[in-house]
Amino acid sequence: MQPFAPVVMRIALGLVMFWFGSQQITSPVSWIGYLPEWIDKLPISKMNFVYMNGLFELVFGALLIAGFYTRIVAGLLSLHLFGIAFSVGYNEIGVRDFGLSMALISIFLHGSSAWSLDEYFEKRKLENKTI
Repeated sequence: MQPFAPVVMRIALGLVMFWFGSQQITSPVSWIGYLPEWIDKLPISKMNFVYMNGLFELVFGALLIAGFYTRIVAGLLSLHLFGIAFSVGYNEIGVRDFGLSMALISIFLHGSSAWSLDEYFEKRKLENKTI
């Protein structure tokens, strides 16, 4: 069962990120209240910020589910969630996102796993070298 742990973790966290991203895109108004005050200083509207954040989480969640560029995706998602945890401070959202970012760091450290596009392309590359 142990070999499945990285696969389960990668897909589960990818689904979480995909869900959060899809919720921000389909219902951005409900997410504006979570934005920190410094967002007001950016040259874009809060609504557009939520859309961009949602798109990032949607795309990178899908990439994590697929296991495509797993280390890079997990590293960027981890930094993203660390940033959210830091900006919202010590509360239920900050603690949750800190935990998710630590789980993403474990995926980053492990790298690609079974049932991932990374592994598929690596096997294909090795097969082509032996021919």
